[in-house]
Amino acid sequence: MSQDYIIREAMPNDAEALIAFMKRIADEPNNGTPFTSADEFTRTVDEERDLIRQRHDADNACWLVAVTPDGQLIGQANISGGPRAGKRTVGLAIALAPEWRNRGIGTAMIRQLIDYCRQSPAIHRLELGVYTNNPRAIHVYEKLGFEHEGVDREAFWKANEGGYLDSYRMAILFDDAR
Repeated sequence: MSQDYIIREAMPNDAEALIAFMKRIADEPNNGTPFTSADEFTRTVDEERDLIRQRHDADNACWLVAVTPDGQLIGQANISGGPRAGKRTVGLAIALAPEWRNRGIGTAMIRQLIDYCRQSPAIHRLELGVYTNNPRAIHVYEKLGFEHEGVDREAFWKANEGGYLDSYRMAILFDDAR
């Protein structure tokens, strides 16, 4: 069986494609992101390149992209934490093109990021927020070991989804005795 996608680390020359991809996702109904439209995604190509470089150089960040063999960007997943060494918490964000969902790509990307976290002494906690109306994503996170920690009530205003949405807070803790 040939692989119809490749997961690799994001590179600065992915910036333009990443912006176009996120704008496309932001305009999708029920998109699972905090964005309600592409207008809310305002980073420039230079800012995106700088962000990719910063995350590449950090010991508490990793940015992956999924691409087809011909280079079409079909997904992205990243973790990042703040600059304070004592916090040791990173947040997860992921998005896949609709036509590439339900193929295991998101799961594969998250597994790779979990492995990164397990190997990094700078990371103790991987956390995420997921809308309570997204059972497919919740199932994947539970399957990968994320535990429910609570509900952020009316955490996001999404007019195109009927108003305020609740979000589950989920996390994995990593053993410091790696």
